[in-house]
Amino acid sequence: MEMTKSLIFIVNPGSASRKYALYVDGQKRANLHFELVDDKVVGHIYFAGSQYTVKYNDSNLANAPHRTLPLLQKYKVIGLTDKIRAIGIRIVAPSRQFMKDNLITASVEQSLDRLSEETPLHIKNVLLEIKQLRARYPGVPIVGISDSAFHATKPAKAHYYGFDPVLATKLGIERYGFHGVSVGSVVKYLNDNDMLMPKTVICHLGSGSSVSAIMHGRSVDNTMGFSPLEGLLMSTRSGSIDIAAALELKRKMAWSDVELETYLNKQCGLKGVSGTSDDIRQLVISETKNDKRAKLALDMFVYRIQQSIAQMTAAMGGVNCLIFTGTVSERSFIIRGRVLDQLDYLGFKYDSKVNDATYEPEGVANIASHDSKPILIIPTDEAAELARRTEQYITRKQGEI
Repeated sequence: MEMTKSLIFIVNPGSASRKYALYVDGQKRANLHFELVDDKVVGHIYFAGSQYTVKYNDSNLANAPHRTLPLLQKYKVIGLTDKIRAIGIRIVAPSRQFMKDNLITASVEQSLDRLSEETPLHIKNVLLEIKQLRARYPGVPIVGISDSAFHATKPAKAHYYGFDPVLATKLGIERYGFHGVSVGSVVKYLNDNDMLMPKTVICHLGSGSSVSAIMHGRSVDNTMGFSPLEGLLMSTRSGSIDIAAALELKRKMAWSDVELETYLNKQCGLKGVSGTSDDIRQLVISETKNDKRAKLALDMFVYRIQQSIAQMTAAMGGVNCLIFTGTVSERSFIIRGRVLDQLDYLGFKYDSKVNDATYEPEGVANIASHDSKPILIIPTDEAAELARRTEQYITRKQGEI
């Protein structure tokens, strides 16, 4: 293989899987995905239209970074002499320091470590991944790509909670907003294709979900706040909850702070309300069998999305375009239809036949009827956005030297 100008390795760690991507001169060359199957790690590599699967004889997902380079070399995605220029990793952290992209240095790791004591569910996996990446790719710069940076343009009225803003800034308890990498990728697509309208609402619906208000390409609000827990009811997250209710739950269950946070993040949402599943497909099946809790879970999920679309519309004083992105948005015509059934008053009407036939579109799909404002489904491309920002950051820093 010829030497390339720029190899960027992208890392998007999750609690139950590890996802990676390799970009060469701005173009995706391969995806890697590691997951647990029957308590054993299984690795998948996708490139050049082919997929290969490798099974490992252990159950430790934390070793995934050490398996990436051997897989890339084994299947000749990169040559033995090719060098990775930089690694980009998505950072979800409630802090002004992490409302911008950062080179991961020892001091930055220390900041993340301090934050992990306050919000352990969102940061500990990232810290472990960084440690493993350093061991696997010594000397390669790692750039922490902020998931909240896109929302740094929010006005103060959307950034603070209802207590002393001086104290809020001192303690770092503010509404940072998240899903910025995903929303940023959609806005870039709209810009690049001359499709960006002045007032746009973007619904990122997946295992985590949020709604954002975008005015002239800039974020003015997002339903997530200090952490990704705020806002919509999600797969396993409760979404917004009265703090008094949360504290009462903690007292009556005799839980620690960590136990309460774990419950609200891992045992609530669709899973908690239904009592059976966080999978929308399964809940729809259960609903047809007169499962009242499954129906309630889906009704609440849809209702919170409808409320938030109206909330984001109010934040902009109107709306010109509605966009769905994320796994649920791209796959579930049922959820899209139920959300849209109550949005006629905003000028959104959908073509049911087009909606029902749209599943994971490769490009943009418009499911609006002829007398409606645009309703677009746009696949999110977080990996491409992470790669773009990583290369942008490294190029800028090298230019400063």
